[in-house]
Amino acid sequence: MYQDQDFQVFEDQTLAGRLGKIQKQIDPKFLITAGDLEPVLAELSVPIYQHVSQHRRRTKNPPTDTWIAFSTSKRGYKMLPHLEIGFWDDRFFIWLAVLQEAKNRQGLLGQVQLADVLNLPSTFECGNDHADKNCGRPLTLTNYQALMREQVNRHAEWQLGRNFMRGSDLFTTTPDDQAAIIRDTVAALLPIYRQLIAD
Repeated sequence: MYQDQDFQVFEDQTLAGRLGKIQKQIDPKFLITAGDLEPVLAELSVPIYQHVSQHRRRTKNPPTDTWIAFSTSKRGYKMLPHLEIGFWDDRFFIWLAVLQEAKNRQGLLGQVQLADVLNLPSTFECGNDHADKNCGRPLTLTNYQALMREQVNRHAEWQLGRNFMRGSDLFTTTPDDQAAIIRDTVAALLPIYRQLIAD
């Protein structure tokens, strides 16, 4: 499934070339992951829709990352809490995110139970900028409280998840074990995602 060589798509410095490689090599794998996650996401008991990044706004520079997102809307995901799985040139990421575009971001995050956040495995991180691949910090009480304090800022963002660096065991294990790691990561985030999408 996902392999270390998938990162090579980012070595193509042309817009058309990189987009073509993403669409041919990575997007089909995202769709396989989406199918694999259907039973996990079904536990939310609400319809979840997938959104493969199209990079339509790109007219000159090639995309620096690519992803598939999952949200409760057919029409989009950026204005809603969502799951995002994707690649930068040096890492594979799985984030639960509430971006600056989200309506009532502070209200949504107020529904999240701190105990559930701190109950996530020690490999998880928190982040504050989906456009910065280096934004992740170890998920500690201190770091999470700092992240929450930032939410008063208009352009603040909120992320919980994991990064798997290029060359890590995720890319050398069997496809079944890799799929299980991805499923387990998403499943660990579901209780918090459920809180974010609660009416």
